[in-house]
Amino acid sequence: MENTDRRIKLLSREAKERIYQGLAITRLPRFLNRTLFRKAHTVITYHGVRNADLPIPDECFIARDRFISQMLYVRRHFTVVPLSQALELAVSRKKPVLPLLSITFDDGFQNVYDNAFPVLKELGLPATVFLVTSLTDTDDTIWYCVLNHAFSETSKRSIVWRDRRFDLTNPGNRVHACLTLQGILKEMPQDVLVREVEGIITALGFDPGSGLPKNSPFRILNSRDIQEMHKSGLIEFGAHTHTHSILSLLTEDAQEHEIRSSIDRVCAITGKPCTLFSYPNGEAGDFGEMTRDLLIRNNIYCSVTMMRGPNYPDTDRFCYRRYGIESAMSDHRFVMNVHHMVWVKRSISRANRACPGRA
Repeated sequence: MENTDRRIKLLSREAKERIYQGLAITRLPRFLNRTLFRKAHTVITYHGVRNADLPIPDECFIARDRFISQMLYVRRHFTVVPLSQALELAVSRKKPVLPLLSITFDDGFQNVYDNAFPVLKELGLPATVFLVTSLTDTDDTIWYCVLNHAFSETSKRSIVWRDRRFDLTNPGNRVHACLTLQGILKEMPQDVLVREVEGIITALGFDPGSGLPKNSPFRILNSRDIQEMHKSGLIEFGAHTHTHSILSLLTEDAQEHEIRSSIDRVCAITGKPCTLFSYPNGEAGDFGEMTRDLLIRNNIYCSVTMMRGPNYPDTDRFCYRRYGIESAMSDHRFVMNVHHMVWVKRSISRANRACPGRA
């Protein structure tokens, strides 16, 4: 029965991809974007841009050639502006001829500077990068990347975690173990998550405090490269908390610390006020009214989620929507996303109900 369900799901995905492909090669997505969604502001988000395959694939790290293809597409069919400028244009009477689109990156990986920034600079495309500020200028990285690195490099043939044994004798099993643990750990409070990750890293045969090698794709940006991108005039920076904690799992004081520390650090590095914020994980349950109040108190003008959909002049600025671009996303599926063809009205209705407060 399980295999049958899996085959049905696979066939369903394949059928959907064929439909996307058929529509994407027509002018319909662009036509609808200029008519039905003519007032919409599209925001897309990336994490890392890799120049080589990862031993354990991660949907957050897109191949550089795919990134280039997508950037060429948005330059041709959109007016690409920084998020901060788009917010001003969205309420202005002076609308550009092409629809508005903003490019964002979460976490602040070093490969944004190494692999994405040269592409953006060559094409003249601006972007917004949200920083996890406790990791800048360190050899440490986001916890899920720590796991990916450890599972990729370990010589252990198995590990036991909470009485559950994970076989690691082949690449497929390593991928399964890594992704399974990421899914479980993601729901834990930050302090518990940190302890569990350290225990898993130790079980895999590594020192949790050893840091990443210099050539790791998971390294986080340093201040020098952040400042170079900022001075280029193409890249603006926002806050993404201090330690990448899911805010709804924290007390008010802890949320205040995460938000305030991140904002202060972004200001210190760039020399400019920080008015943009990105929620870690970014789903409806990951922030609340308390978070919104703290952001307003700390002079944040807009905070972005990972909930998909178009944005309009009356969209809640503290519940701004973005389309996440994953590594396995085909070119035609990318087209369907940026032109809102995969957006369903009930999804936005749910998001609106979930967002604390309305602008």
